Amino acid sequence: MKLQFGNRRGGSKLLALGALGLASLALAACGSSGSSSATPITGGVVTYAYAANNFKWILPLPNEVSWTQYQQAVEYSLWNPLYAAGNGADPVVNEGLSLAYPPTFSQNNSVVTIKLKPGRTWSDGTPVTTKDIQFFFQIYDANKTDVASYVPGDFPDNISSIDYVSPTKFVIHLTGSYSQQWVLDNELTSIIPLPQQAWDRTSPNGADGTAANTPAGAKAVFAFLSKQSGSLSTYATNPLWKVVDGAWTLTNYDPTTSRVVLTANAHYDGPDKPKIHQVVIQSYASDTAEVDALRNGQLDYGFLPYSDYEGLKGYFASKGYTVSPWIPSFVEWGELNYTGPYAALNKQLYIRQAMQHLINQKLYINTVLHGIGVQTYGPVPNAPGSPYVSPQEKTDPDPYSLTAARSLLTSHGWHAGANGVMICTRPGAGTSNCGAGITQGQSLTESLLYVDSSPTLAAEVQSFQTTAKSVGIDITLNPQSETSVYSLGGVCPTAAPCNWGIKLFPNWLWNYGDTDVLPTGGQAFATGNYWAGGYSSRTANSLIAATHSDSGLSHLYAYQNYISRQVVALWFPTWATQISVVKNSLHGWQPQQAFGFPEWSNWYLN
Repeated sequence: MKLQFGNRRGGSKLLALGALGLASLALAACGSSGSSSATPITGGVVTYAYAANNFKWILPLPNEVSWTQYQQAVEYSLWNPLYAAGNGADPVVNEGLSLAYPPTFSQNNSVVTIKLKPGRTWSDGTPVTTKDIQFFFQIYDANKTDVASYVPGDFPDNISSIDYVSPTKFVIHLTGSYSQQWVLDNELTSIIPLPQQAWDRTSPNGADGTAANTPAGAKAVFAFLSKQSGSLSTYATNPLWKVVDGAWTLTNYDPTTSRVVLTANAHYDGPDKPKIHQVVIQSYASDTAEVDALRNGQLDYGFLPYSDYEGLKGYFASKGYTVSPWIPSFVEWGELNYTGPYAALNKQLYIRQAMQHLINQKLYINTVLHGIGVQTYGPVPNAPGSPYVSPQEKTDPDPYSLTAARSLLTSHGWHAGANGVMICTRPGAGTSNCGAGITQGQSLTESLLYVDSSPTLAAEVQSFQTTAKSVGIDITLNPQSETSVYSLGGVCPTAAPCNWGIKLFPNWLWNYGDTDVLPTGGQAFATGNYWAGGYSSRTANSLIAATHSDSGLSHLYAYQNYISRQVVALWFPTWATQISVVKNSLHGWQPQQAFGFPEWSNWYLN
């Protein structure tokens, strides 16, 4: 899945660009475009800034606490997916960067034949073959419940068998007839060939190439690889991580700061060979430290916090930088807890609708986001030009309205108590009652768990809290570190306390580009999901399943319209993933990639 939780901060009002003004953001970029016809030079070192402490997992199989585009950006630079997600600014499969030719379908779209492109090798000289595909499936299938992207019934559960016909050809037999687009975009993009000759082992010196041939053996191999991935201090020296097929190899890593040095892979034989020699990925403990590094000329490609945009965009433009907001195809929502102590409240549609009426997206965008944001009405990105957003989801079904929110509550038996907080006076499951599981005299209270590193997010949730209080909803704010929000979140019950009703990360919660290209929502909202608080609906499951089996947009529209109108999550405006600040001596970085992955191989210096 697809999550980003960086420190992109906000402050006072700057530009009233509006939620739908993003098509003109390119006109607001300051300085050079960064894509001129300057004469490129071969080699050089480019320094790039991440948010703090984000690269903590090197094995290219995501776990719940490392499933971010920061992780995948590095991992996919070392180990190429079978089919690459994102082609520049277009949210599509990148055929040129993919390891295989486009798949062919037969037998009513139940059989998929895939041929690998010739000539690709691992850095140890071993050819990339279907043995590496088979090894991936052995590991994934035996350990799928430990892989963050797994949703029961989807990949790989809908694969009945695989025939490995030759070193360059394999055939997938599906359990039924599926949409060709969905299979390519959302299933085949999940496949990452793994170096079987180097990783099929259960100890550092125990490779024999057969350990993963049984489910028990595959579990042991995965346990070994996971343990090695947890040993951060060995990332730059462990022989396992030296065997790559990507354009880059990791040559230095600081486990304390997450500083990563990627060096061009001298053995890389794929397309888009790197033009620069190294990318140094710096991670800073604070936005202030990162901005200081920008001021001091220590970064070629950094970012401005929202709070510094107004004051510093002109300064950096005058110093030879381009300032350019990066708004990929992402969606921001407040995750609701459907299985914890606030489940009875959150399962009531009218309560979800009431809370949505209290989120003033236009105000948030025009003030703390300085006009750089997109209003969000459902699970598919609402950015201008999106090929997948439905006409219905382009309009706000629950616009900001205190009157509408209060009316929804009082019409279902809630009345203000002595302290102004609504209490239930008509318990029961009737259409005019409080709802199943809500008791007589129960207060309408929620606990909002959120990441404490972002003043922008803090401003949004404080505004939401104040507005909610004015209609009798008591929201307790629970700011925590990003790590704590990860560990306290999830589907209740977990080992950690589950005393939260709403969970919110800064920037955006969901993108569909790490392994999903088509935003059909299975990983987000199908039963068994992790990132929708345990939401489960037969109707939603049926609509999502239809997007898997039938091509075209009608089923995708039906799914997103249902999730939107059901207010399955609280829709907050989607921010820019970052406001990029790039030296004009660096070229090839525009357009900024659709799914938030920096395309380092395209960069060059003049």
